[in-house]
Amino acid sequence: MKKIILPFLFIILSTCIYSQQVADLFKKSDVKITYLGIDFSQVKLIGSFNQFAEAGSTGPSLIKSKYFDSWNNLVVNESKKYDVAWILRKETINNSIAEVSEINTKTSLETIEAENSPNYTIEFIKNYVSTYKFNEKEGFGIIFIAESLNKNNQEGIFHFVVFNLKTNEIVIQERLVEPAGGIGLRNYWGRTIFEAIRDLQDNKYKIWKKKYGK
Repeated sequence: MKKIILPFLFIILSTCIYSQQVADLFKKSDVKITYLGIDFSQVKLIGSFNQFAEAGSTGPSLIKSKYFDSWNNLVVNESKKYDVAWILRKETINNSIAEVSEINTKTSLETIEAENSPNYTIEFIKNYVSTYKFNEKEGFGIIFIAESLNKNNQEGIFHFVVFNLKTNEIVIQERLVEPAGGIGLRNYWGRTIFEAIRDLQDNKYKIWKKKYGK
């Protein structure tokens, strides 16, 4: 009987601990949250990006070598506009995008172009996040995982993920489809990131708080 009861109790206890951790995001003002950046390593470019190329570069290679960092820096350097902290109603959070910048350098140019969005499932995102090896192990990490930049549809698709930095276990995940627009390549796709942040602030927070903040 003990062999049956003890594992059962362990499952219940683990579930309670996990639930309390999620609730900390909505109940504790001092919970540590680190914004890790936008992971473009899994992104697919749909439509022709070659018109954006500068001398000596094709569209996809320029996107990787220049604009992955440019979009990541945009969020950090213009934090009042791209207010990631306010997604979870925090005044400030930590920023640490260097490791994601390193991940982005490993993006394969051989597979980056596609005809359609890959439609990453929750299971795919879960398995991918489990492979992260960030130096920070305390509190929660926030990351955007880019699924596609679709020039044909003028939209970007991102997965917003909040995960436990110690266990890599996802606690919140949302798939977002947002419009592109603006002058210049940086601003054109930067708008998709801005719209994703605003969507989360305006439409998702109340749902999360009601679901997890008990």
